[in-house]
Amino acid sequence: MMQRILLFIFKTASATFVFAQTSNQRPVSSEDLEYYLLQSFLVADSKQRIALNHIGIQGRFEESGFLVTAVLEGYPAHAAGIDRGDVILSADNEPFHPVHSFNLERNGSGDFVRITSEHQLRIQRGDSSTELSLAPVYENLFDSYRSATANSVQEFSAGNKVIGYIRFWALSRSTNDIINYQELIRNLDHCDGIIFDLRNSFGFLDSQHLDLVFNDKSSYFSVTEPPNSGFNFAQISPVLEFANYRKPIALLLNEDTRGGPELFAYQLDKLERVVSLGNSTPGQIGNFALNNGNDGASIDYLSAEELLIDGNEFEGIGVNPEIEVQFEYENTTRGDPQYDAAINTLLGII
Repeated sequence: MMQRILLFIFKTASATFVFAQTSNQRPVSSEDLEYYLLQSFLVADSKQRIALNHIGIQGRFEESGFLVTAVLEGYPAHAAGIDRGDVILSADNEPFHPVHSFNLERNGSGDFVRITSEHQLRIQRGDSSTELSLAPVYENLFDSYRSATANSVQEFSAGNKVIGYIRFWALSRSTNDIINYQELIRNLDHCDGIIFDLRNSFGFLDSQHLDLVFNDKSSYFSVTEPPNSGFNFAQISPVLEFANYRKPIALLLNEDTRGGPELFAYQLDKLERVVSLGNSTPGQIGNFALNNGNDGASIDYLSAEELLIDGNEFEGIGVNPEIEVQFEYENTTRGDPQYDAAINTLLGII
């Protein structure tokens, strides 16, 4: 059975926009950690989100092991000191797998069984390796990414200025999450500038996300499917009653900033007080299809090649940052050159 999900911005109260779709990527199977992230965002009911034991990482398989590409703040990997660029070699002396290593059992309903025991992970960082002991959390990834966003918030002094920081691991259109975003921004309103970190970010965009920063909706982008379907993004939701943040923002992007966060970045880049840094985003604003067939569960990505944002192609193009700053995932040196560049850029304009 295939369930097609309208992603990000293409469904309003008054109309549904159906656009030409092609699938040019391999399906994401339930063997992949990515599947559980996508699934948790795409299901209609929060009770359908699949909980699993995990340690709060993103990554990909390399010849040497599992390369960590991102670490969620406040989760076991972060607490244990695992960092971006580390390679996880093994778990309990077996080859590491982000799903299988912690989810060996299912209950009678087919759900993963919660575990509380610690696991021994061998980590390689550059030319050295170490062993760490940590216990996973049992949670769906929607909730994990929401919590990690709140956990990421910080502020610090730089000279006589105060800079805030939020890593938006996920964007959600739910009322509760919009309220949470308001609270995060409100708590940093006194800062002279804020870093919005959208690297490795995923999720759904709502016009009320933009209301957190924009004075009004007049510049919000339009969405068009030739020949004659379209709408203005300002129409998605009522105006958010909120004292928007009006000071400089540094925006961090990379090749794993996808979907709603890409459009968030695209719109923010229209403001002169916003500077984007990092790497180009992939331009993935299409649909997903959930498949539950005899061969197992999987998710297909359906690209939106005909869809135009402000009259221009976006799929496969994405957002190019104003300031290109390289930071390869394989980089094992301590420090974050993109983050450092964001701080220096803000200090130059606040």
